[in-house]
Amino acid sequence: MDIGRCDAGGATLMIDKFCLVLVFAVALAACSQTDEPNESEGGSEAAESAGPDYVVMGEDLQQLKNDFNANQGRVRLVFLSGPTCGICLRGLADLNDEFIADSQNDDGLVTFVVHVPTMGAKEHHAADSIPLMNGPRVHHYWEESGIIGQHYTEVMDVDMYVWDFWAIYGAEAVWEGTLPPVPDYYEHQLGTTTGRFHVFPNERVLDAERFAAETRKHLDRVDSSRFAADSDLERTESERLADGTVIPHVGQPRNVAVRQHIMGRGGYKNLKRIRSIEARGHIEADGTSYALTIQSERPNVLRRLVRSGDDFSVGELDADGAVTLQSDVDRGLPSELERQLLETFEFDGLFVEWPEKGHEVSMIGMQKFVDVLAWQLDLLQERGPHWNLFVDSHTGDIVRANLLDDQDEPMYVIGQSDFRETSGFMFPHRIEYMDGAGRTLAIETIEEIEVDVTPFELEQETVAH
Repeated sequence: MDIGRCDAGGATLMIDKFCLVLVFAVALAACSQTDEPNESEGGSEAAESAGPDYVVMGEDLQQLKNDFNANQGRVRLVFLSGPTCGICLRGLADLNDEFIADSQNDDGLVTFVVHVPTMGAKEHHAADSIPLMNGPRVHHYWEESGIIGQHYTEVMDVDMYVWDFWAIYGAEAVWEGTLPPVPDYYEHQLGTTTGRFHVFPNERVLDAERFAAETRKHLDRVDSSRFAADSDLERTESERLADGTVIPHVGQPRNVAVRQHIMGRGGYKNLKRIRSIEARGHIEADGTSYALTIQSERPNVLRRLVRSGDDFSVGELDADGAVTLQSDVDRGLPSELERQLLETFEFDGLFVEWPEKGHEVSMIGMQKFVDVLAWQLDLLQERGPHWNLFVDSHTGDIVRANLLDDQDEPMYVIGQSDFRETSGFMFPHRIEYMDGAGRTLAIETIEEIEVDVTPFELEQETVAH
């Protein structure tokens, strides 16, 4: 019986119904807290206490039940999320960015986010994740016992503990007994399996665009005119999209981000087919644009040619590992940064075969960059500097890299965007170089990429990092 399987698509607790309550009670024992909640007016005997942006509930879930029924007539969304589950948090960010952030003036919609103690989560982790989905129509709860997931196991008639679960309730739904009502629609991010277990179907894996469309169908049936809409709910773009939000701890191992990065670039064995890459474009620095050609060859040869008219400069890492910088024209980048990039260049990237390279890699947490929620990894290269890398939690693209100084503060920041496919491989077409204070030093724009690969096909591979 598998009671703790976690993978990149979500975390699944697969258990027999017969022992569901016992197993989960034991699993949560290590996560429980001893602080007694304070009674709140209108709550239950196992009273709720208010945090700064969330409510701490007792096991009877009375506060959530009261709030759910008090909003009858509206469309109600109920989300079960693990605040240290990066896949869950990605779901929150996706739904917020897709439509919830823009729905705060629609008084026909209310959202309830229930944070549960999965993957070692504790109450303070819930507070960390709230900015990913926040607003006057969004209400957060911390549910210490995890019993709400057990209730949804029974409600949904499945053989798994229910979390990373996204439900829509229409205006007529009422929570009458101990168990919440059956949703009118739901999606999930729980792993699925075959055999004797009754689980959620693959076709209901969370899709933010589809979920938003289903929510709008329900909203079309609600007469919002009978509600008094608030008039002062405008927020800045950064606030709406939670740009800059830092999640300091996630339960996923580093392998999740590493595997997403490798598979997003074309897969491990396919990457090994690449023999050389040539990218052509331009680099802008101090108001001047220079022609730029970047050539790389296996195993670790890199040339950066910068041209201005008939003048040119070369930064090169040769096959013997020697670095040369010839500067007839402005290189565009600070020489200190360019030398570091050349000296520590790895043709396959920083993640491929990193155990054999001797690099130290660890998962730190997550950070929001506008519409991207990225894994944050700490990388200490065996023969190079200390980096923080930010990997798109959907695509595996490295969207930002911070080169750290001796005090582990950003000395240089490299932002990558506009990823496009060439010959089956993903490459960034805009690279922005900034100093530690965020001031732009140079911007590279790539117009053309040529990839030379070995002329044979490989079967789909598995990655074991």
